[in-house]
Amino acid sequence: MGNEDEYKDEYDDMEEWEAEADFFDKRDWKGLVEYRRKKAENHSDDPDYQWGLGEAYVRNKEYEKAISFLGELHKKYPDDPNIQHSLLDALFAIGKDETAVNWIIKPNILRLDKDTLNYCYNFLKKKRKPETVHELYLKFYNEGYLAFNDNQLMALLHFDNRFSLTGSNVDSYDYFISVNRKK
Repeated sequence: MGNEDEYKDEYDDMEEWEAEADFFDKRDWKGLVEYRRKKAENHSDDPDYQWGLGEAYVRNKEYEKAISFLGELHKKYPDDPNIQHSLLDALFAIGKDETAVNWIIKPNILRLDKDTLNYCYNFLKKKRKPETVHELYLKFYNEGYLAFNDNQLMALLHFDNRFSLTGSNVDSYDYFISVNRKK
């Protein structure tokens, strides 16, 4: 309990985003849990503060606690994508999949598959200029939960001859992608 007082003293004079940024900069996930627990207690009817605590459990690798907490939160706010995505993060971290939860509203989970490749192709064939793989990856954010990262997407695209990838670095920020055009 002494730690809670330490966080209170240290972060009371900061704006909320500054305190959050400090925990993230330090990668102090235990401190983030304590900070967000206080916020959640003070804002018990606010789903954003409640989700924030659940997300802090995930960052602190308290996956079972996160699953229990976020699962209950999902029952109250079934269409909240932040709650859904953090719950999926916790499930996937311990090797479970989405079938471990009785979803009231099922999240849309995007995986590296044929549909993802076709989405990339259909999106890029309309573009005149290449995009970075990272920019392409960001297009998926509004589509649902991404069960892959930008580098995994880049690796998959390398194996599809419909695409041309160019770059001097292995980072998705520096790799450009376009569709191969027929002459």
